[in-house]
Amino acid sequence: MTIKKQWLLVLILIAIFSVCVNSFVLSTLTNRYFKDYIKENYQKHFDEIVEYSTIALKEKDLSVNQIVIELETHLIDPITRIKVYDQNGILIADVSADNQTVSGKGMMNGMMSRMKESQLEEVDHAEILDGNEVIGQINITKYSSAENSTAAWMFQSSLIKNSLYSMGIVLTFAIIIGILVSKKMSKDLINTANMAQNIDIGNDTPNYHSKVKEIRVIQQSLELSKTRLKLKQKSRKALIDQLIHQTRTPLTILRTHLEGIEDGVIDMTPEEIKTCENQIENITFIITNMSGMIDAEKQIEELHVEEFEMSQVIKQIVNGLKVQFEKKKIALKVTGQPKVMISTDKYKLSQVIYNILTNAYKFTKPNGTVRLYYQLTSENLILTIEDNGPGICEEDQAKIFDAYYKVDISGNMVGEGIGLFVANEILTSINGSITVESKLNKGSKFIIVIPRQFVLKEEEV
Repeated sequence: MTIKKQWLLVLILIAIFSVCVNSFVLSTLTNRYFKDYIKENYQKHFDEIVEYSTIALKEKDLSVNQIVIELETHLIDPITRIKVYDQNGILIADVSADNQTVSGKGMMNGMMSRMKESQLEEVDHAEILDGNEVIGQINITKYSSAENSTAAWMFQSSLIKNSLYSMGIVLTFAIIIGILVSKKMSKDLINTANMAQNIDIGNDTPNYHSKVKEIRVIQQSLELSKTRLKLKQKSRKALIDQLIHQTRTPLTILRTHLEGIEDGVIDMTPEEIKTCENQIENITFIITNMSGMIDAEKQIEELHVEEFEMSQVIKQIVNGLKVQFEKKKIALKVTGQPKVMISTDKYKLSQVIYNILTNAYKFTKPNGTVRLYYQLTSENLILTIEDNGPGICEEDQAKIFDAYYKVDISGNMVGEGIGLFVANEILTSINGSITVESKLNKGSKFIIVIPRQFVLKEEEV
């Protein structure tokens, strides 16, 4: 059963129950007061009949018709018949509801006549006294109880009829209101269901805001889930882009060196073999950790901390990239290489240096220069990569570390906008940082800072 039908059914049942309870309570209270009224009214008419009959029997000049006419005015529920006898027991007057011919009461008389056949009656007697002398007797026939009176029966019938009318009116309004409310609720629920389905299949969906608190809470939860899902999708895309970017670097180096060997430009020396092996190790590392890198649920990527000598890492990186730089006629110079032992994730730090050098390679024109040097201060290890490329304007400097932000050089968008973002993310994960200093047409300087707590001088090891 749909919520709409359930809501209508509940509303109708509540309306019926309310009307029934209300009718029962009102009829009970009204009946009680109505019966009291009938009893009081009967006693009043009883006393008036006795009083009038006393006067009529004392005054001999009243005709029978006058007495009958006066007594007929007292034929009021529950009184059905009045008989007046003199002191000798002779019937002087006999009036009853059956014999009334008063206009407008024919229907009631007929009803009373029919009711007499099925309802019990009783007779009240009263003696007519003149001082201490009995001068006559009155017999008043009435219904045995107030419930059996015509007025009571008609009142109850009217009450039941009006209760049914009230129930019909209440049910009509309940159904109309129920349909309107259920239509609104159904619309909100349908919108919420469509919202959930669209989120499930990945379609864009507008945000709905129901006025029903419970439905609005569900919609807000779905909106939150949609936001989280988009963040996870964005995070997954960024991680996959990082994976592609990180894989491309060693593959490019391998291809460059193999092409150089094939063309006879590079000799297959042990050092060259070692350079190619290093790139294969980088690719192997990426593939081995691929599941962790693309796991969008994983908030913190695991670090592989080890101790290594900084200059050796720089040498491996430079050996891998020098062929590319030479082919483009860019001088790659490494100066100031004190022997320093460092304890951090070797692969991640290497990836940062690769990304910055690759970025410098893209933006530096032929016959340009890229310099790499580092120094140890009392607080940090500072590694600087400097080029004499076109430089970066101040407006772009604040955005170059954002994902997918590309710097427009001479009207052309260069790069994928992921390298510097990856470098910044990696350095953050190993507690490092990166900044840029640049001027247009004078080149750029990227400064990588590793806290001293992760650095050891060689002589201290």
